[in-house]
Amino acid sequence: MNFHPGSIVAFGQFLSKVTDNVLNGTPLQHTLEMIREQFGACAAVLAIEKGTHASEMTYVIATRDPTDFAAGGQADSAKADGARQLSHFSNQCHGKSATYRGANESTRYTLWMFRERSETKFDQEESSVCEILVAQLARGLEIACRMGTSEVERMVFSDVMDRLYVGVVILDRSGKVLRTSPTANQLLSARDGLQILTNRLRAVCNNEDKLFQAAIKAALQGAASQEATMTRAISLTKRSGSRNLGIIVRPIVAKDNGLNDSAVAVYIRDSEANPEVESELVRQLFDLTPAEAGVARRLTAGLSLEDAANSLAISRNTARAHLRSIFSKSGITRQTELVRLVLNSAVVLGEPARQVAQPAK
Repeated sequence: MNFHPGSIVAFGQFLSKVTDNVLNGTPLQHTLEMIREQFGACAAVLAIEKGTHASEMTYVIATRDPTDFAAGGQADSAKADGARQLSHFSNQCHGKSATYRGANESTRYTLWMFRERSETKFDQEESSVCEILVAQLARGLEIACRMGTSEVERMVFSDVMDRLYVGVVILDRSGKVLRTSPTANQLLSARDGLQILTNRLRAVCNNEDKLFQAAIKAALQGAASQEATMTRAISLTKRSGSRNLGIIVRPIVAKDNGLNDSAVAVYIRDSEANPEVESELVRQLFDLTPAEAGVARRLTAGLSLEDAANSLAISRNTARAHLRSIFSKSGITRQTELVRLVLNSAVVLGEPARQVAQPAK
């Protein structure tokens, strides 16, 4: 190998580089090429087998000769090519392999190193290094996968909160703003009831801010003591004169490894904001006609039946007929029930809605 086998520092630096590459999303082919060079090998192959089916086998290959290059992929041809190259190197070269099973035992990682027959065989120390490397590669890949999954989940949950018109602000252990959701940014930028000053959340009204800061302090104490009951609800006056902002302040109680700075979640709800819904999704969910869905959508947005009729360029009697049909299909009898039914349904989690037509002037 290129570093002295007895050099703990050199090996540690090399192992750290391998780990960083995997966690930072460096193409696995590049990392495997680095390992191949370190071993002075003519080829390195990493096979990742998920489950017990050959169709779930992925190969990543690094070779000294670029014409032998092949990278693992999802296509059957790539897998077949990887298997053929592995067989070729196994028959023509000195080989050494090490296998590691993933955390849930369902994935198996195997690292092969190959040298030409004219070169020296792999010694015991190199075999041990191969075992360490395959374990490190496997753990790194699984950590990176979990990190990616966590990020996807975070994005999905954030998107759901935005569609429900709930702003979310995360505070760190010192009470400073750590993250804000898009809806929270929109609400805070108006500085109407709540704002950010010197990286801290502040109520615009001084008297209310005292109560708000006390709620944050209690939530911080709850997070520190892993006590989830320190949740407070506060109504903040909007200087615009519209209805108050509703605020929930609660501690974030989670397993603490000393690395997570998130301590408090502040949920913001503007009672003036009503989620808009998509007519096509309303139609699909409640089995309505396009015309009925159009009426339901406008009534849900707060329009009167007359305004909804004007918006759709239909008569009031036609709108009433659509409304009666909606009632019959939905098993309800009042317009207020329709609004509640739609806004409490999955429709609000659908695709972004278009602007609802406004009443005719």
